Amino acid sequence: MELEHMITATQANVMALQMLMVSALLVPAAVGRVDLYRSFVASAASYIVSFTPVTMLLYILYKISHLS
Repeated sequence: MELEHMITATQANVMALQMLMVSALLVPAAVGRVDLYRSFVASAASYIVSFTPVTMLLYILYKISHLS
């Protein structure tokens, strides 16, 4: 059950994350700071590449825990 709570996302959390991503992309572009935009995109891509294997492992462990 702890694993299920760890990977469960509520609708409010997802919406807040989406608003944060949109504001982080639109504000630097509106101000004209393209370097901030590129920096954000590069760091987001780095996090995705770094944490995808961990997320997949957690998902596999979650599915295995439901089998037993």
